[in-house]
Amino acid sequence: MDGELDLAGAWRDAQAQLPPGWQLNSLQCASTGLGEEERSDDWVAVAIGPAGDERRVRAADPVAALDALARDLMPG
Repeated sequence: MDGELDLAGAWRDAQAQLPPGWQLNSLQCASTGLGEEERSDDWVAVAIGPAGDERRVRAADPVAALDALARDLMPG
């Protein structure tokens, strides 16, 4: 399985685990610019809640960020 399919599956799995009303919004590189101090290999997954709340989780790779976000929002 190639990386694109893994990422698509991770997105679907994460969305399926989110509480009702929450939606995955984006997955983005954590870099904030091109300068050395602004570069990062990390990824940030973002979800938006029913009241417009935003939750962000940062991890070392995109699949880990999606998984961590889903776990972070699990009830209980």
